[in-house]
Amino acid sequence: MRSGLKAVALVGAGGLLAHQWTAAGFRRRADAIVARLEHVSVAEVPIPPAPAIVQSFARRAIRHNRVPNTVRMSQRGEMRASLADPWRPFTAEQVIGIREPGFAWRARMQAAPLVSAHILDYYLDGEGLLEARLFGSWGLARAVGPQVSKGELMRYLAELAWAPHAMLLNPRLTWREIDATTVEVSAESQAGLVRVRLVFEDGDLARIEADDRPRAVGRRLVPTRWEGRCCDYREMEGCRIPTRAAVSWLLEDGPFEYWRGSVTALQMK
Repeated sequence: MRSGLKAVALVGAGGLLAHQWTAAGFRRRADAIVARLEHVSVAEVPIPPAPAIVQSFARRAIRHNRVPNTVRMSQRGEMRASLADPWRPFTAEQVIGIREPGFAWRARMQAAPLVSAHILDYYLDGEGLLEARLFGSWGLARAVGPQVSKGELMRYLAELAWAPHAMLLNPRLTWREIDATTVEVSAESQAGLVRVRLVFEDGDLARIEADDRPRAVGRRLVPTRWEGRCCDYREMEGCRIPTRAAVSWLLEDGPFEYWRGSVTALQMK
């Protein structure tokens, strides 16, 4: 009996050590991605001028002359995987690059009572990844590949309102004015040119649209219409940004809102 209990205890201890080691490795990998975003070196290349409405928005948002390498945000909100799923609360930290397309989003979501999922979502050096792990250790989901990278670059373009310096200083962005209130911003990805539309209301970016953002349907990624909305502009650490946002897939039977959240803190580095 004693030898059996000892064996169970050893197995349990070994499992705990494996969990701690795997979770620590997941954290170190996320920390390394953030560090690369914060210390990116960029060659001096011409920066395509943004349309006047974009320049006006960005200059009104930027209250200091200091140019950061990244914007770091704290967020809280809730998300869901389908209309049938309940909304699940999350807290997150996000770092967004200024001079190169790139971001890292690290979130902790309540998957069930006393159960948390740790999520790493990033785009760096032309590659994107989405990974979720139970308690930061056991794998729940992992998505990589050209279409995933395309979707992550779309996310970067859609979230430029949170990094207005990038609108003026990122040489990888290409702009096209559609009408008096709508601008298309694009960038190259592994899967070709990526485009989203920025829609302004009273000078503020209010809505973001995409016609073909990749959406997971089973094991496939299906190009799907997508929309993001942002509002409640406030000044944080010398930068005027929208502090609330919600995003939806625009499906044939109606919009499916799957993420909504708010910015609770902002820091420029």
